[in-house]
This record gives sequence, structure tokens and C-alpha cells, in this order.
Amino acid sequence: MSGSRPSSWCQRVLLLALFITLPVAAAPAPEPATLLAELREVTKHDATAPLDVKKVREQKRGDVTVTELTYASPKGGRVPAFLVTPPGPGPFAGLVFLHWGQGSKNEFLDEALSLARSGVVSLLVDAPHVRPEPWRGSLRGAALYPTHLQTLLDMRRGVDLLVSRPEVDANRLGFVGHSMGAMVGGALAGVEARVRAFVLMNGVGDYSKSILTLERENEKKLADAMSEQDFAVFARKMAALDGVVGVGAASPRALLFQYGRSDPWVTPEQVRAFIDAGTEPKLARFYEGAHELGDAARRDRAQWLRMHLGFGEVPSYGPPMFFAPALPASLDTPVPEWAKARPVLTIPGMEEVQVRRGLTYTRMGNRDYKLDLYIPDAISQGPVPVIVLAHGMMHPGLTPFVRDLPAFAGQARWVAAHGYAVALVELGSPATGAEPAQWYTRVADLQKRLDSALAFVRKQATTEKLDASRVCLMTMSAGGLWGLSPALRKEPPAWLRCAVAWYPLLDAPGVSPSPLSALKATNAKKVPPLLVLRAGQDAPALNAALDDFVKEARTRGAPLTLLELPEGHHGFELTDDVESARELMRQTALFLEEHLTR
Repeated sequence: MSGSRPSSWCQRVLLLALFITLPVAAAPAPEPATLLAELREVTKHDATAPLDVKKVREQKRGDVTVTELTYASPKGGRVPAFLVTPPGPGPFAGLVFLHWGQGSKNEFLDEALSLARSGVVSLLVDAPHVRPEPWRGSLRGAALYPTHLQTLLDMRRGVDLLVSRPEVDANRLGFVGHSMGAMVGGALAGVEARVRAFVLMNGVGDYSKSILTLERENEKKLADAMSEQDFAVFARKMAALDGVVGVGAASPRALLFQYGRSDPWVTPEQVRAFIDAGTEPKLARFYEGAHELGDAARRDRAQWLRMHLGFGEVPSYGPPMFFAPALPASLDTPVPEWAKARPVLTIPGMEEVQVRRGLTYTRMGNRDYKLDLYIPDAISQGPVPVIVLAHGMMHPGLTPFVRDLPAFAGQARWVAAHGYAVALVELGSPATGAEPAQWYTRVADLQKRLDSALAFVRKQATTEKLDASRVCLMTMSAGGLWGLSPALRKEPPAWLRCAVAWYPLLDAPGVSPSPLSALKATNAKKVPPLLVLRAGQDAPALNAALDDFVKEARTRGAPLTLLELPEGHHGFELTDDVESARELMRQTALFLEEHLTR
């Protein structure tokens, strides 16, 4: 795709605003359950009806076959499509692709050809408004609703087509949609149980709300203007086809949202509404660029789809950014999507770091607590500084496996590749139940285990060539409640040279002492150098506590450095594949170098 600014026509299609946006009195918002019932009712279809597939032409691209075909639409006319198939009998994973507003089935053809070489059959469909006559639909005025509905039904029939193919594994199906295609795909996620994974790129999920709030002067002059009453009825009908309706009922199907950081046509509010509406499992990733997404997004969706659909390796530069850890099948809680991602910044040497796995550092109750020790090549030149990596809040069922999750193991490798030993510590969960009042009842236990991990690592100094006099803490998220505790004591140990906290939670009800209260009770000037990173798009309550901590530290003269990522999200190193996020990771590495090696 080109990197040019979308045309005015594309903007209209993206927002589906080719009709008058008359001022309409706000009506009560329909209940999500009501809208979902309507969506499922209007998208019912007969999966056994004849597809009436007609081949137009067929060509070879190396050993991959591209078949141009049409199939029957439930709403009349024909659906033009490409079917891209790998060589061999399969069974192969299957994907349905739907393009953006100004595109066609050609948009994803190159991507489908690449995926075919990894064992994927792809169906790339033309939306009704770009089909040749007499099959062309309209996006103008009242015709928009039936055209949008037809697109949804044609996608369902596209799934029928893939399922009918003997070379396709009907249990390994996915969907990829861009812009308009993501709007349709969001709704599809609530009605199409056969599709296991959905990739939704730069989509607006609450489009019916946009109809009511976006005002376009040029459209007001159209001859086919709707009356105010007709427009209100029309917008209400469109609400049932919103993407937020479908993704709100997608579980257990997985969702990957992809957005360009500089997209001029999708507002931050629309981005957040779509993502927030989605059920788990889900992941949102943000990239450099605008409405068109580049190679990084293409790499990510291929690897994410591979993880969920199980096809062959997809060639790309660098290590895979997504993969599912091999955890026990008996584990009764799913691994969250973010935990399957690796940090967005990789450096040479990460994969060559050696790991001492499963070292027991303490025993509490009837359970052994373990850590993994990442050893850099630099250890051959003498003792190296140590960084102890303390994870944040996790489901209690997952904490025994924290050392296996790509999000944490990738972080440990990234840090170790800078020449430090890294202890990735399993600390357990502070929660005793699912209610908020029970989330942090055992923070003191995690603080004790962190002390035990520090003592264990320093004891290993001789056998592992570690420099026990140069240790740094690094923690993230709710890990701030326990990961900073050694640094905020009245007399921090001299060997603790620094501490790093990314998007940390620094105060919470019932936690005593919290980092904020501990800071108030200590001699702030004795605190080792602190680096705190603030993600601007994080939870307001978390950032409020962080801001209070920073203000207190500066008032009391603590050696605190604040790095800010105004457009960053919680877990920015996993979700924000943008240069500003990578730069803050580099700034963190410089902070470690300053306080551990100079």
C-alpha cells in the first residue's frame, strides 16, 4: 500500500458518511444485548445453500495457484474473489480478507501469496461497492444499510466457501479486515463462530455514533437528503451492524487490533471504543504511520495468526514477535495475548544469551519459588552487574509460569544483551480472590520473596561471575508495589545502585507501606537513583498515583528521572511498535549503563 494521504473519497468510505448528517435529538442508546440479538437475526444465512462457484480464470504464481472466481451472494448478484491456494492436499489454515474502502480484493493479494508459502488458503473478496455492474452496491444514503448488511452476509458465505474446500481445515479459520473491512469484521466476530481469530486494522467500531456526530457541509447539499426522522431511524438500524456489537460477543475467538499512530481519519476515542468493547483474548498494537499500515504490522498479524491457526513459519527479519509458550494443558486460565508478545525493540545478541533455568531461590509454604538467570557473553571478561526483573500483577494460575512467557523472557534477553546478568523472578500473586479488595492482600509476601531473590542472586555471585556490589531493580505495572520496596527503605543497601519502574502502580488501597507512603517515611536523598516511565494513555488512577509519587520525590530531593511517552499505553514495550517507544527503551539502557558500569 502507498504511504500517501487517503483521498477525500476514501475518507467518506472509511466513515461511511456519504449521506446527510442532520442534527438529530439524542435517543437512548440501545442495550448491547438488544443490538447483538438484532445483528444475529439479520445475518442469519443458510450455510448449505449452493455457493454456485464459477471460475473466471486461473494462474500460477510459482507453485501457488491464484483462482479468480465468483460465488452467489445471499442478497443477489455475484461476489468476485481471489482464491489463493498452496501446493499440496493440505489440510491448510484458511483466511478471509476484506479490503479498505478505496481498495479491492487486490489489496491483500501479495500478503496472501506470502502466506500460501506457509500453508494458508486465502479468500480475498470485493466489497459490493467496488463490484462491476450489475452487481454493484451503493454506499449512498439509505442504500448504505443493505449494502453493509450484504457485505456481512457475503463474508459468511466466504467462510462457507472455505469450509467446503477439501484442502482447508475448517477448524483453523481466520479473518483480516482493513478500515471498512475491520468495521465489517468486528460485526462478523459476533456471529461467525467458525472463525477462530480476527485481525482488525484501523477500524471504527462505533460507526453509527459517527453518523450522528460527524457533520459534513458538502453532504448537506446532496439532492437525496434524508429527513430528520428518516435519518434517526436509519442510524438506529445501522447501530446493530456496528463492530463494537460483534467484538463484544467474540469470546473465545481471539482479536488483534492494529492501528497507525498518525491516522487522520480514526480518532483516539474511536480507537479506544473499539478496543475496549472487545472481549478477551485480545491485543491492541500501534505502529508508525497513518491509515495505511506497513511491514511491521504485516509481520505481526502473520505471526499472530500463525500462533492461533497453526501454519508454517512466516519468513521475517529478526526473532518472532509472537509465539505461544508451551504450558501444561491442565492450566485452567488462558495466557493473555500481551504475554505472547515480545518487546518491540530487539538488538543483536539477544538469542545468544545463555539461561540457567529453574533455580530455586526460596521455599514458602509447600511451594518452591524459582528464577531464571540470563547470562551475557560479557561474563567471559569478568563479573557483570545484575538486574533483578520483578513482574507485575498476574492471574495466580499463571504466576508459576511467568518465566516462560515471551513478554518477560523477551525483556530479560533484551536487557541481558546489553551486558548484564538478569534474574527473571517468579514472585507469585498478591491476590486472594477476584474482588478488587482482594487483589493486593499479599503484597508483603511478594516483598519478602523479592528480598530472598536478591539475597540468592548475590550469593550466586562467585559461582556465576556476578558483581554483587552492582545490582539494579527493574519492575513494571503493579510490580511497583513490591519491586521498589528495597529501594525505598530508610537505609537502602549500598549494593543497590538503581531502580527502574515502567508504568508502575505506586499506591493502592490497603497496601501498607505502598511506594508512595514508604517514600514519605524515608530520607528521600538516600534513595538510589530511580527511573520512572509514564505512559500517557495508561489508566487514569494508575497515572494519578504515579504523578503523586513523582511530585513527592522531587519535593523531597530524591534522585528521580521521569521519562514520558504521552501516546504510550500500559505495556508500551509490547503494544507500541513506534520509534518513540523504542527510544524510551534505549533511554532505559543508558540509565542502566550510567549507574551500573560507570
